[in-house]
Amino acid sequence: MKKAKSILLKLFFPPKWVIFLVSLIGFGGLIWVFASKNQHGIAVYTIYGVSAYALSVVSVSAPKIYKSIRNFSKNNRAVVKLKGTEFGGKYFSDISFRGSVSIYQGMAVNFLYVVFRFVAGVIYASTWFISMAVYYLVLGILRVYLISCYNRKNADRRRCYRNTAWLLFVLNIPMGGMILLMIKTNSGYSYPGYIIYVSAIYTFYIGILSVVNLVKFCRLGDPVLSAAKVLNLVSAMMSILGLQTAMISAFSKDGEGFRKLMNTITGTAVYGAVIVIAVYMIIHSRKLKTER
Repeated sequence: MKKAKSILLKLFFPPKWVIFLVSLIGFGGLIWVFASKNQHGIAVYTIYGVSAYALSVVSVSAPKIYKSIRNFSKNNRAVVKLKGTEFGGKYFSDISFRGSVSIYQGMAVNFLYVVFRFVAGVIYASTWFISMAVYYLVLGILRVYLISCYNRKNADRRRCYRNTAWLLFVLNIPMGGMILLMIKTNSGYSYPGYIIYVSAIYTFYIGILSVVNLVKFCRLGDPVLSAAKVLNLVSAMMSILGLQTAMISAFSKDGEGFRKLMNTITGTAVYGAVIVIAVYMIIHSRKLKTER
C-alpha cells in the first residue's frame, strides 16, 4: 500500500523539469494535431495521452507553481524597485487601490476595443464586428458610470451597485441582438495561423481571473469595485462565446450545423447568466441597504 502511494505521489508530483517537458510535448503536440487536422494514428493518440497527463500534473501542481512564481516576483529586482516607489508600494499593498486602478485600465482597454471593432466592421463590412463595437460601447459607458461613482465622495455606493444591476439589463439588449444575429445568420469567424491558440489561452486566462477577482473584491466589501468585477466577468463570458465560434470554424468538420447548435446553447446560457447576475445584484443591494 505504501509502495503504491509512493508511486502515485511520484507520478502526479514529478520534478519541475518533468512537468515542463511533458507540458511542452503534450500541449505543443496538440497544436500540431489541430493545425494538421490529423485525428488518427499512433502519434496522435500518444499526444492525447501525454497532454492529458500534462494537464493532470499541472492542475495538481498549480498551487506550488503559483507560489514559486509569487516568490520569484517578490525577489525580482524590478518588482522590488517598483515597490519602493509611492505608487508601486500602494499598488502591491493596498487591494482597494489596486481595484481602483483596474477600473481605469478596464475602461481604457474597453474603448480601444470599441474603436478596433468599429474600424474592422467598416473595413470588412461586417455587421457582427459593428454589433460587437456597440456592445462594448455600452459596457464602456457602464465602466465610466462606476468610475464617477468611485470618485464622488458623497456617492451612495450601494445605489451605484444597484443601478449597475439595472443597467446590465440594458447591456443585455445589444448582447441579445448579437446572439440572435449569430444564431440566425450562423455567423462565424476564424483567426489567422496560430493566433487562435494565443486567443484561447488569453480568453481562458481572463475568464479565470475575472472569477477570482470577483470573489476577492466581494469579500473586500466595496460595492463599486464588486460591480466593476461583475462587468469583467460579463465581458469574459462574451469573449468565450466569440472564441467558441472561431474554434468551431477552425476545427469542426461539420462546422455549419454544429456551430449553430453550440451558438444557440452557449449564447442562451450567457444571456441567461447575465440576467441571473443582475437579479442577484438587485437582491443583494437591498441586503446591503438593510445592513447599513
